[in-house]
Amino acid sequence: MKLILFAPSMQTRRAIILSKVFALVCLFLVGCGITLAQPRAQSPLPTPTGFVNDYAEVIDAPTQERLETILKNLNDRAQIEFAVVTVRTTGDQPIFDYTLSVARGWGIGPGDDASKGLLLLVAVDDRKYQTLVSRHLQGDLPDGLVGEIGRRMREPFRANDYSAGIAIAVETVVATLSEKQGFSIEGIDARRAYRPQVNSDDRLRGGTPQSGMSFVACCIIGIVLLFLLSMMSGRGRRGGGGGGGGGCLNALLLANLFSNLGQTRGSSDWGGGGFGGSSGWGGGGSGGGFGGFGGGGDFDGGGAGGDW
Repeated sequence: MKLILFAPSMQTRRAIILSKVFALVCLFLVGCGITLAQPRAQSPLPTPTGFVNDYAEVIDAPTQERLETILKNLNDRAQIEFAVVTVRTTGDQPIFDYTLSVARGWGIGPGDDASKGLLLLVAVDDRKYQTLVSRHLQGDLPDGLVGEIGRRMREPFRANDYSAGIAIAVETVVATLSEKQGFSIEGIDARRAYRPQVNSDDRLRGGTPQSGMSFVACCIIGIVLLFLLSMMSGRGRRGGGGGGGGGCLNALLLANLFSNLGQTRGSSDWGGGGFGGSSGWGGGGSGGGFGGFGGGGDFDGGGAGGDW
């Protein structure tokens, strides 16, 4: 008995391929469904009662009230949720992991595609702090800037003045965001916004490193021009007459060059630098109470921390 084998037709092969593709797509969708169904990361802290949650009880009542008002206004005006937390200790857990669990567990940041959230957590007994910045704010608050703001808290923290240290950080962050994003918040002095500082050597020169480079470049250009003008005036004298006019022209050109050079050295590309102005607390009200965070929690580790 002879067996006859039939090769599958083109349509049969296509059907087999499509069924395999369909099976893979179903597996992918099931996997996505399982991932999306997973519960939100658990926070080690209870449900927040406001933007400022002072579990360590180190912030005085007037400061906490002012901070709460400013952060409520920030959320209302710019849709940025900024939480402040104090705890005694993070226990055996590193402060970064602890802070990240709080930020994600509380869902800090509006629950949309451009979720903007911030969390400042201070562990008093551990003498450590951590600031986390959500992805959509990292352009305005890069890690280096956040680290510099954090270092401004150290001096008052060392004096056990946690209210002042936290207020400095909060106000500086809010003022910086206000300046960069073009909005205003009641109770915030715009001069508190962070700006790069000019070092002492640049101040002595009356400018920035860029102006120092301009000074060197102008000196070189001046020497070259002086040499060329001298050659031209020399040829003029050999050609007969006109030497006096050439010398006068040379003097005028050089005077103009070094006048511009002096203006370049006296200018500066930077403003006042650092954290300017007084605290500027006061003014501005806030309507409504705290209704919880928006459910964003879009944090990937951006920010900075330190100790004191």
